[in-house]
Amino acid sequence: MNRRATRENKSGLEFKIKSTGYKFNIGVTAIMFTTYSSRFLAVPALLALSVSLSNCSTEQPADPASPTAAPLDAAAILTTAADAMGGRDALANLHGYSMHAERNYYIIGQGPEPGSGLMQLATASTTVRSQADRLRLDVLTLFSDRDNSLLERKNTELVIGNAGYLHDDGFLGMLAKNQRPATPDRLAATKKTERLLNPHVILQELLANPAAVSVAGTDGDGAAAGRRFTSEEALPVTLARVRQTGKRSLIASEAWLRRNEGTDFYNQMVEKVEVDSDWLNDWHAATAIDTAAHHRLVVEDPVFPITVFVHKQTGRLSKVSTMEWDLVYGDVPLEVNYDDWQTVGGVSFPTRVRMSFAGAPRIDSTRSEIVVNPEFAADTFAVPEGVTYVHDEEVAQRALRLSQSTLGFGFAGVARPTIDVVDIRPGIHLLFASPIDGVYTFVVEQDNGIVVIEPGMNDLKGEEIIKWIGERYPDKPITHVSVSHFHNDHAAGIRPYIAAGATVVVHAAAVDFYENQASRPASKILPDALDRNPRPLDIVGVPADEPYQIEDGTRPVVIYPLAMGHVSDMVFAYVEGDEVLYSGDLYMGGLARDIRAGKKQPAADILPFHAAVSLNDGIRQYGLEGVGALVSSHDRQPLVYKDLLTYLGQ
Repeated sequence: MNRRATRENKSGLEFKIKSTGYKFNIGVTAIMFTTYSSRFLAVPALLALSVSLSNCSTEQPADPASPTAAPLDAAAILTTAADAMGGRDALANLHGYSMHAERNYYIIGQGPEPGSGLMQLATASTTVRSQADRLRLDVLTLFSDRDNSLLERKNTELVIGNAGYLHDDGFLGMLAKNQRPATPDRLAATKKTERLLNPHVILQELLANPAAVSVAGTDGDGAAAGRRFTSEEALPVTLARVRQTGKRSLIASEAWLRRNEGTDFYNQMVEKVEVDSDWLNDWHAATAIDTAAHHRLVVEDPVFPITVFVHKQTGRLSKVSTMEWDLVYGDVPLEVNYDDWQTVGGVSFPTRVRMSFAGAPRIDSTRSEIVVNPEFAADTFAVPEGVTYVHDEEVAQRALRLSQSTLGFGFAGVARPTIDVVDIRPGIHLLFASPIDGVYTFVVEQDNGIVVIEPGMNDLKGEEIIKWIGERYPDKPITHVSVSHFHNDHAAGIRPYIAAGATVVVHAAAVDFYENQASRPASKILPDALDRNPRPLDIVGVPADEPYQIEDGTRPVVIYPLAMGHVSDMVFAYVEGDEVLYSGDLYMGGLARDIRAGKKQPAADILPFHAAVSLNDGIRQYGLEGVGALVSSHDRQPLVYKDLLTYLGQ
């Protein structure tokens, strides 16, 4: 990728992003979010050798041959692929291995502006151990603490047959127990992802069940259909975000920089910008293959057929392509490329694996220290004591249709949840998916209807909240749904409310984003409530300089715009009369957790979080100092304004 220019707001510690080579001088390097990393599906059966990668040979693929030979049938192509990977016997005897992988994960829906911006999560240094139907992943990531120091987070995931177990602290320490069973959706998404990342798994399955494989027809190039991101949507790429200040280090296009540099939002949001207008094009070039130089096999799959590209000359699997579903973008292509093959103990492994989601980076993995058939310690795959996994096949099957959303936003879940409620005031409630949820939905009863704020991400959660409202308030429709900002964990579950007839109230900067979300083509992978019940979008854009009031004789709800650095479309909600403020993502959830832990304000030498400062600025701007209760998207405990002032040292 081409570096052209660097813009910065301030300088500090230099660091290097491993996968890109970009260097920045910033105060903190780690990212606020840690994804639930994709995991590995164990490889059945294999070689009786233990050879480290340091003693292996490296093979370079030959130039593609001209496709003049007679067409081969599926069985012959599978034999060619098996021979290229070491032979059928080698694959049959491959029953375990270990490897190290440096994985960079990217997610959409955490950028600075509605509808644009990938985010690169903290590099996950991953040790993979696999034996028969057992897998262990030990993942080490770095993230920034409140004093801008770097802390290590160590997570372990086990896959034991059809059960899964986790040991981690969760996002920002929000979990009460760090050793627990995996959820069925997490387990299914992990197994699917690791199957796609490892061509050995795919090839072994095909050799075991050749009836599920056919040769693709001559029509098309085998590229998966579905929505693909443009450069304007993928850029800017957030490489790091400082938790305390909220400022980002970005890769951006020249056009984005010309449009934003010097604005108030840019100055609040940007730590440093690297200009590279060709960033996404470079990824496309790195993952492009000559389809004419490949055999194409089509594999039956319960979600969508998988196309396997087998190089006609080398016999190697170059790429697999399929489709899955995304809550915001609908049906999208999911593709994996395998490169830089090396032979270890007679078996060939790709040491560079790239997964693309909607044509943009999702996972970029570099593998090393491969050992085949190692001797594992007796407790390597031991199930945690007192932890019981409970399977739900319906949930698992649904997760296969949105695996990357599941792994990217682990708290969202994909199952149809049970809804629990916290009553804030009469007619004012916080609803959440039990037993745990990342986003709490605010529900306000008015004289003639119900206002819902913050749908969250799981569309089935939205359907269940709509059902709860219908039972609690049977004679009142949902008149409005509002979202604090466009980030997926807050906004991706909006479509059930549109299907229910609610008017959408959002910041004016986000209107186009929600219009696109509401008008996308109906899904072939997983039709949702709006696909089943299409209706036109009714949307209100709240101006950047003027609040919007949802009138009512009992509980008027006012949506206030807020200029700040986290996103360009932030709003918060205020229930007049009851004086209850719903702060969305503006740090009150973190403060509630601090207070429960006995912390009321940061140390004297640590700045308060930027979102808390912005919220207080908004309260003062709009004269809301008489607020009686503060509630947030990320915690169920109401606070009072004095708690915020104490935290801010005021």
